[in-house]
Amino acid sequence: MSHPTSTPLYPLTFDAPFKRKIWGGDRIFKYKGLPSPYDDIGESWEVSPMPGDESVVVAGPLKGVDLPTLTQEYGERLLGHHVRERFGDSFPLLIKVIDSRQDLSVQVHPNDDYARGHEHSRGKTEMWYLLDPTPDATIRAGWSRETSPEQLRELVKSDAVMDYIHSYHAERGDVFYLPAGKVHTIGAGCLLLEIQEASDITYRLYDFGRTDAQGRTRELHIDRAVEVINYEVDRDGKATYDREKKDALVTLVRSPYFCTSVLRLTKDFALPVAERDSFTYLFCEEGEVAITTDGGELRLTKGHGALLPAELHRADLHPLTPEAHLVDVYVPM
Repeated sequence: MSHPTSTPLYPLTFDAPFKRKIWGGDRIFKYKGLPSPYDDIGESWEVSPMPGDESVVVAGPLKGVDLPTLTQEYGERLLGHHVRERFGDSFPLLIKVIDSRQDLSVQVHPNDDYARGHEHSRGKTEMWYLLDPTPDATIRAGWSRETSPEQLRELVKSDAVMDYIHSYHAERGDVFYLPAGKVHTIGAGCLLLEIQEASDITYRLYDFGRTDAQGRTRELHIDRAVEVINYEVDRDGKATYDREKKDALVTLVRSPYFCTSVLRLTKDFALPVAERDSFTYLFCEEGEVAITTDGGELRLTKGHGALLPAELHRADLHPLTPEAHLVDVYVPM
């Protein structure tokens, strides 16, 4: 498309490229109210600037334009001034829905400095918000007891490493913050929203000896994982917040990369987008909501999201069901 900046920005909805995984299931599309094309879908990339998996606008005058093109052409009009100052003309977040029919590998992600030096990439700090876990679902995150690089190399030769990682019973609405370097794994039965830096760098420590259809095991990355892991015993665990508060933004995680809140609406609400100098991403966890902005209107239903460009200075939310639950994400100053 030529000269896209002549087209005014408006609330943007995207396709969601999906990823078939050895540990994936069939719940993501069901959660969205859509037929599932496969029974091994582990991830849908709701907002993605990643090469080969770029989000593409699905409605309105910018239909068919991908997110990296939008970011480069519109710059701070899409991103916000301070976001563009920090990240240049690249979208800084990757947002996914994850469905774990089986346990994911035990893994860790590098910080920005290590990733730049070794992977020519950003690092990967992330968070999880549990959407609909099964009754027996678990999350493992952070060391429960002391270990060392030498000991870790022995632990990952078997499932002994699992005894060293905190295990949490996963419940709807649970929040886990995972700064780079924190060991973790998503247990079987979790359906969750993941907000992370725009990076796909993962170092696997242990993968339960699984093999693919050709009998091959997945690659492990022990040497690099050992270098980037934070070996301190974890004291934070599951994040706490007011789960009962309604008609107000309740902060879940505020990090240098993203600020994430929940909003449980029973009445109209004016989202303070003009104060942010950042794009805003809204994901509908439950119910249905109408969004009126100075760039246009749209409706969100369960399992779907929209990106509000930074130049939109008004976003009025109108619940269309008795309650509408939203997850709100932006880049803080």
